[in-house]
Amino acid sequence: MSTAASDRELHETEVVGTPSLSVRVREGEGTPIVLLHGLGRTLEDWEPFTRSLRRNHPLYAVDMRGHGHSADGVWSLDSFVDDLIRVVGHFGLHRPVVVGHDLGAVAAASFGTRRGDLTGVVGINGYGWPRVATVAHRLGMPCQEAQSHIRAIRRYVMADMSEMLAPMPHTAFERLLDGLRSGPLGLPGEVLTASARRAATVDGDVVSPRPGPRAIRALCGALDEFDADRIRRELRVPALSLVSTGPVHACPGAPQRFSDVLAAQAANELAARAELVTARGVDAPHTMHMTHPETVARLIEDFLAAI
Repeated sequence: MSTAASDRELHETEVVGTPSLSVRVREGEGTPIVLLHGLGRTLEDWEPFTRSLRRNHPLYAVDMRGHGHSADGVWSLDSFVDDLIRVVGHFGLHRPVVVGHDLGAVAAASFGTRRGDLTGVVGINGYGWPRVATVAHRLGMPCQEAQSHIRAIRRYVMADMSEMLAPMPHTAFERLLDGLRSGPLGLPGEVLTASARRAATVDGDVVSPRPGPRAIRALCGALDEFDADRIRRELRVPALSLVSTGPVHACPGAPQRFSDVLAAQAANELAARAELVTARGVDAPHTMHMTHPETVARLIEDFLAAI
């Protein structure tokens, strides 16, 4: 077995530019893997996954713009892809694999339509907002009703994330960390706390988690640009799509049919067919790379071995 990722030489570096980007690098040999976290998260989320890889890949975990230790910038889908191009160029990566979760998966897939010099792209629940036609068809409802449910979900997600990332007193932030240490919803507590600390900026007694409420609204707008069906048609490299098939649990205050709508879109992603796309269902929650890192690592390594 290769050396564990946690035992390899590790360092963080800054990719200069507008904006500057923070990248955690683990040295290794073979196909390099670039890792992109989800909306409102940081590169810390990839620690369980990096420790689960069997092979000694060079790993480049990126704080996306406006997240973690990276600087702020314009919020658009193209801007995230441009950042990814800068990271690949900065390190001189040869035929890398780009693995993303959520917002990071959207950026990875979009990257795969612009560059053919990649080994492949991997998306973990990277299909953006539910789409009206899909939800209407799978739930047997008129398009207008489906659109109403999707709009309600979008408002709920934006409000929920904006509340979580709003500035707070230092004492409230410490209480938040205490709650995260317990590992809610089966997530690794040490990773959640590390990510929360990495995302936080402190000004006196006020802690402001990044990217912050205003940025969340803009980032949700960037996700509006993403059309998974079009991306599948335009891909220039092999792609693996990992889709959660576990139960979707609605949190208190979630809109009506929240779980049904998300499950309908997930089912569509598994059923969609495209020449370069392999879809796999995983009985795990949305953050499967944190809760089931060994499974995700195996599926990605199997994908790489087959292409």
